[in-house]
Amino acid sequence: MSKPHETSGYAADFEPVHVAEGEWIAQRRKVAGISADADTVGLAFSGGGIRSATFNLGVLQALEAGGILRHVDYLSSVSGGGYAASCYSWLRARLAANRSESVFAAPVEKSGGDVLDWLRGHGKFLVSHRGFSLWTLVASIFAATFVNLLVLGPPLLAIVDAMTLGWLPVSWPAWLALPGGHVPQAHHGYWLLLVLGASSLALFPVIATLFAVIAGVPHLAHVQRVDRLRVLMGRMISIGLTLIAIGLIPIAASLGEMAEHFFAARYAGVIGKHAAVLMPILGGIASMLFDRRKGGDNSGRMTTIGLSLLVYGLLILCYHVAVSDDWLRSPIFLGFVALSLVLAVLCNINRVSIHAYYRARLSEAFLPRIAGDDTQDPGDFDLRQLDPDHGAPLQLINTTLNTTSSKNEKLASREGASFFMSALYAGSTATGYRRADSYADGDMALSNAFTTSGAAIDPDMVDTRARSVSFLMALFNVRLGYWALNPKFADHRVPWWPWWWIFIGREMLGIGLDETRRHVHLSDGGGFENLGIYELIRRRVRYLVVTDAGADPLLTLSDLGRAIERVRVDFGAEIDLDPDRLYQQRDDLLAQQPFVLGGIRYADGSTGQILYIKPSLCSGLTADIYAYWRANPAFPDEPTSEQFFAEPQFEAYRALGRQIVSGLLGKAPLSGIGAWFEHVKSMQVSND
Repeated sequence: MSKPHETSGYAADFEPVHVAEGEWIAQRRKVAGISADADTVGLAFSGGGIRSATFNLGVLQALEAGGILRHVDYLSSVSGGGYAASCYSWLRARLAANRSESVFAAPVEKSGGDVLDWLRGHGKFLVSHRGFSLWTLVASIFAATFVNLLVLGPPLLAIVDAMTLGWLPVSWPAWLALPGGHVPQAHHGYWLLLVLGASSLALFPVIATLFAVIAGVPHLAHVQRVDRLRVLMGRMISIGLTLIAIGLIPIAASLGEMAEHFFAARYAGVIGKHAAVLMPILGGIASMLFDRRKGGDNSGRMTTIGLSLLVYGLLILCYHVAVSDDWLRSPIFLGFVALSLVLAVLCNINRVSIHAYYRARLSEAFLPRIAGDDTQDPGDFDLRQLDPDHGAPLQLINTTLNTTSSKNEKLASREGASFFMSALYAGSTATGYRRADSYADGDMALSNAFTTSGAAIDPDMVDTRARSVSFLMALFNVRLGYWALNPKFADHRVPWWPWWWIFIGREMLGIGLDETRRHVHLSDGGGFENLGIYELIRRRVRYLVVTDAGADPLLTLSDLGRAIERVRVDFGAEIDLDPDRLYQQRDDLLAQQPFVLGGIRYADGSTGQILYIKPSLCSGLTADIYAYWRANPAFPDEPTSEQFFAEPQFEAYRALGRQIVSGLLGKAPLSGIGAWFEHVKSMQVSND
């Protein structure tokens, strides 16, 4: 059937997506035995790593047992919440639609247990598989780093070597030499950088004077013109200092000659030569340790300075390697350059980086092979196979589209945009939407989608946007993000270019990270909105249930606050929740209320209701949860960096999720989602 505003599987706006989803949901409701004109229901699982996954596993069990899950039309997930959501979608796709037992009770192939046993045994999902250990993880990280350096190292050294050549009729000024050191000969690449940097600083007074004149003359002092000059002056200083620092590398590298000049020790020259590399590196480490000692989280200014020093030390090391031997001009080195080019063209960086290891481990842990179902590798299961004929909700897997270098000011300031994947479409407002059946092969695998949604470690994210941080992370291939085809160009043939060089270069330098390129960079959905409600508010659901399982020990509700702000700005929707219901009993943990029921006012005048659930200790829980809390006081807000859950920890979070939601459902059977919300409303009133 022809879709409005859609051409060849591509939709520039959201309307065709909404129409297709409506048809899909109508079919799913028919299978689930739900009225075709029932109110739309959305369930959202937040980010939070394995902590969120286990808590939401308990939520799913409770909703399934209470008969509520069959009323859910959309299952929206972010990061760790996607582990549990994708597991549920996978199980529903592989099991009979009319199954009476819980999907988590299905037997797993050759395991001797059911799905829940399997999940419980894979809480340490990164190393929990047979033959895997912490050394396997370390080896995989080192392998990804080694291959990346093999691809980047030869061309980087070739560039450094080219910068040491003489190709200009100029000489270095003698006054730049260190005491006892010689003036660099040739090195015209470095000389040019030095001149450009000095010129940038030298022109600063001229631009500053121009700025004063323009700002002082009323008919010239337009706000945009003045602001452009301010930005220009800032860039002149930062770029000028950076170019000068790089241009002075040949001078800094002659520290060994200065050491020989001042000290008669036998190895003074060697020590000085190594000091040129070690001083910035050790200084950088000291700067980061100082930041940590002050109580920082290694995201402050001192850490940024420290990482910049580390990068500078590595550049000096590259210079020493380039000038110390003639092997860079040997056939052996040329062979390495050729190998680098071949790898850059033929190899897929997504499959060599730690993203691939992460994807394989998540797939193995959360997409267990059901007994008797050996038709397909779960890791290759395509999102398009999540059809409505099994009655399951339509899953929306949320990621963040990196827009750091976008020309759109709103996208650039946010440094990201919502990008979702589903069985029907993939895309965002910024890129448009591509039908799943015409999107790139492999990009739409369920395992790839929810792994990308959980790519919490990546260059150029909000927390790693400092250029030195992104440079080092990209250099050493410390990245979980994914380079995907832009939905707008997904039907175009991809040329044979050295994409590895291009992708890593963009991440290192922070360029080409926007919505207009042939390839876009996707990472953790929490970088944009961590609750998973953004896309549900876009769809104007009538009932919305959201679990906020992100680490929040101080109960700041930061993820909720950002979600409310984003949907107000982008959709004109107002979410009305009373946070005092969560705050009022903070000093008495067991008297906390783990939920708040509120309202939604959409821009078109329609309304909805939202049930916000927060993992909290409260009365009525079983003794094992209290026991775990006594032994682990940070529960249920242990840090997201903790991704190795042993059985007691796994069970504590799973049981907490199940018992909180079971308590909200009550003991009496519920006729539907509306009846459940009325029941929760009566509970909230009784707690006042």
